[in-house]
Formats: sequence, structure tokens, C-alpha cells
Amino acid sequence: MPQFLQLRWFLGALLLFAVYSTTALAQTEPDTVRRKKELPTGPVVEPRQQNRPPVVQPQDEVILPQVVKPAQEAPKALLDRMFWGGSFGLQLGTFTNISLLPVLGYRATETFWMGVGVVYHYQSHRGLSLHNYGGRVFAQQQVFNNFLIHADYEQLSVEYMAPNQSAGVYEKRRVSKGIPMAGLGYRQRIGAYGAADLLLLYNFDDSFPSPYSNPVIRAGFSIPFRR
Repeated sequence: MPQFLQLRWFLGALLLFAVYSTTALAQTEPDTVRRKKELPTGPVVEPRQQNRPPVVQPQDEVILPQVVKPAQEAPKALLDRMFWGGSFGLQLGTFTNISLLPVLGYRATETFWMGVGVVYHYQSHRGLSLHNYGGRVFAQQQVFNNFLIHADYEQLSVEYMAPNQSAGVYEKRRVSKGIPMAGLGYRQRIGAYGAADLLLLYNFDDSFPSPYSNPVIRAGFSIPFRR
């Protein structure tokens, strides 16, 4: 009987130890294991990623090329478009003929020039001398390469010899005469704006006492005031 009581006591103690051990293990179970047990057993759905625009870093910025507009040429001053020059003629000997035609011109465009001038002629033959003077206007249009069209009008005070019927001698007289001329020319450029011209003109009024006979050939030059 005492052995049976000891066995009964031993079994009871063993049962209490087993219950205590199970409770302690449940309390000391790691949190990670418990969390795994609490997770749903269905398929894992990952969060949907949103399409975000790429972040442009300062070194990735695209630099567009700058369009450089050609600088507009400033309008030229009046003096930059003006030129001076003219033509002259010289013949010495028994018959002396000196012609001076200075001009002051303006370049309206690179091909259209115009201007005004002064005309002076001196003629001498066998001790008789005559003087013609006046003014002129002209215009020139370059049409093809170095070729140009020239138009000219002179208003001259012309001196000439006329007979005096009553005295039976010749005496000097003077008359005002307009002389229109036009023709072709050839221009040779000198520098940026200077030029030398050779003209072949026709005198539309060569009646007496015109100082010009057809054709009228002139050589002249043009020099800008400022280069």
C-alpha cells in the first residue's frame, strides 16, 4: 500500500510538470513565430508601383542651342553715302580745249548713283579764247556686272563768235543752252565704294553753238567721303 501511494504521487507530480512545461513554452514562443501563424495563408499581393516621371538631375538637363540672329546693319549716315569726283579733258596745241566737270554725288543704292556738278570749258584757237560754264545733273544705273546706263543734263552759258553785219566783223556773244545726253558706260570698282567710269554718250541737241559733237566720250572717277 505505501508503494502504491508513492507511485500515485510520482505520476501526479509528473503530470503537473508536463502541464507547467507546456504553458511555459507557449508563453516563451518567439514573436516571429506567432506573427507567421497570424499571417493569412493566401497568395501574397505586392503593392502596385506607380509610374512616376524620371527625376532630371542637373547634369541630365538638355541645353538647346541658341539661335543667333544676324545683326542688322545700321543705316548709313548721309556722309557715308556721298562721294566726290568728276571728269576732265585736256587738249593742248594750236587748238586748246580744257574741260573740267567736278561732281558731288549720292549713292541711293549700291547700283543707283546720282549727283550734281559744275561744267567749265576753255577753248583757244589763234589768239581767240572762249569760255563756257554752267551746271549739270546726272543719274547712273548699273544694269549688268560693270555696265551702266548714264543720263546727263547740262545747262550752259555758251560763248561763241557771231558776225556783226553792220561792222563786218565777228564778235563774241553768249547764249544759254540746255544739253541732254544719255548713253552707256563701263565702271571699274576702286576699293569698296570708289569707281572709275568710261562713258559713251549721245548729245540730243548738237545744234550750234553746242560745245559737244557726237559721240561724247568721257572718263571720270568717284571717291567716297568716308571709307
